[in-house]
Amino acid sequence: MAVTSILVGGPSAVSAQSGQIVVNSTTVEPSEPYVGESVTVRATVSNFESSSGGVDLKEVTLRSGGRIVAEANNLGTLGPGGSVDVPLSTTFTSAGEKQLRVHVSGRHENGNVINVEYPVIVEVEERDVRAGLSVTEQTNDTVNVELTNYGNTNLSNVEITASVNDSQVAQRYTANLGPDTNRSVVFDTDDMSDQVVLFTATYTVDGETYTTSLSKEIDDESVPGEIRLTSIETTRTTGSVTIQGDAANVGNTDASSVLLTVKETENVSHGSPSGGYFVGRVEGSEFATFDLTAQLSGEPTTVPIEVSYIVDGDRVTTTQEVPIDSSGAGATPAAGGPQSNRGQGSGGSSGGLPLSLPVIGGVLVVVVLGGVGIYRWRHH
Repeated sequence: MAVTSILVGGPSAVSAQSGQIVVNSTTVEPSEPYVGESVTVRATVSNFESSSGGVDLKEVTLRSGGRIVAEANNLGTLGPGGSVDVPLSTTFTSAGEKQLRVHVSGRHENGNVINVEYPVIVEVEERDVRAGLSVTEQTNDTVNVELTNYGNTNLSNVEITASVNDSQVAQRYTANLGPDTNRSVVFDTDDMSDQVVLFTATYTVDGETYTTSLSKEIDDESVPGEIRLTSIETTRTTGSVTIQGDAANVGNTDASSVLLTVKETENVSHGSPSGGYFVGRVEGSEFATFDLTAQLSGEPTTVPIEVSYIVDGDRVTTTQEVPIDSSGAGATPAAGGPQSNRGQGSGGSSGGLPLSLPVIGGVLVVVVLGGVGIYRWRHH
């Protein structure tokens, strides 16, 4: 019985062969492993097409010095022209260059024992667990939180939370992150405006838990709702004027219980049929149409319109002067600007409904139009 054994030295060797068996190549996955990470050396073992017979592969091992660090046994018979990929996995406890060998042993069907070795060099790095968070505010009341993996490890079970005053207000999950990759999640900032938010990423590496945190003050970009009369058109007849236009919310928060009323002066009084108009709710950056009538005496040049609405829980009242002789002109605010009257009610719905201001007997009158109840009021 013949025994054939050969070692092809040096990492530049293309193959190692004994008789009809050859180690074509090896690959290392991952190519740059770190200490403690599982490393797989995959060897491709082939039997030449011209082989005189099959080879029974008894064992393929990965060796470091005289020590076997991984092995695969009883791989079967490799016939002429056949090949097999053999994965061999191990870990390393220290960094540096590791000089290994793939050793193949088998028996040819003619009885000859075959041993083949192939050199493998693996560079092992120190484990580097490093990750960082970044926060970017968006224009739609959200923030984009990005986690970047700067290290050489895989981050798994990734969770990102948002906390205000040590109390968690939201959480998000992402897919695993390999080295030099990043993932983003989006948080709604409606409940975080003008507050310092602590964003924390929690993840595991090789069964160990790590955290990375970043504090960010979230700016409040909201503009309180404010009602202005725009796109005004006036139609004057003998002794009266009809005013039509838009009640526009120039803020980006809602205004509710919007009420427009002709304000009485020496030359202006409530008109008929409508000296008041209940608009209801006007969402941020939206508008609603209105229609008012005022009675005139003398030669007034403007009609004062009292605009009342609730925003952020406060009742706001302002007066805007509408030029009578201007068609399509916008209303101009009266001197003094808005006045905030706190504690005078909140809420409001419906919209675009005229109010008949005369009160029967000085008490509340309820009128039903098209199935909708409209409440009208005036002070005694």
